[in-house]
Amino acid sequence: MTADSFDTFVTDYYQRFADAVSTFDKASMQEVLAVFDRVIEAGGTMWFAGNGGSAGIADHAVCDCSKGTFVEGRKPLKTVSLSATWPMLTALGNDISYDAVFSEQLKYYLTEKDALLVISSSGNSPIVVKACEYANSRGVPTIAFVGFKGGKLKEIARHVVHVEVDNYG
Repeated sequence: MTADSFDTFVTDYYQRFADAVSTFDKASMQEVLAVFDRVIEAGGTMWFAGNGGSAGIADHAVCDCSKGTFVEGRKPLKTVSLSATWPMLTALGNDISYDAVFSEQLKYYLTEKDALLVISSSGNSPIVVKACEYANSRGVPTIAFVGFKGGKLKEIARHVVHVEVDNYG
């Protein structure tokens, strides 16, 4: 890659990033905040899940949404990443199926006080879709952060933050 082509790539990438951030429906974030507030007041847990790079985002979101929002004298937001439990993930993948690694954990732990936030660039990751479907069947709020065209998660999650951009970065 030449210096000129790299500069063109970076300029284009930054422009698409700025366009995505400035054009997505920001009102959807208000709905997410309302779900978080509900979970805090109920004393529930906010569950996070993502596949691949989105698993890393889910793990990081747990830190940001608990430690990063803690205020002395206020109830904390309890968060858990379903992606971070490697022994559980491998046991469930081996003994049941890989597609069930998140939904099975939710069967064990999810309560009516909780909510689920799933992250998928395509919105079609089978393990994330199955977790969302399970949480929906239990009647707890589901939130999807999706990109591209939004995929199946855009259709099934109760609350959707859709940033329509076709780049994983």
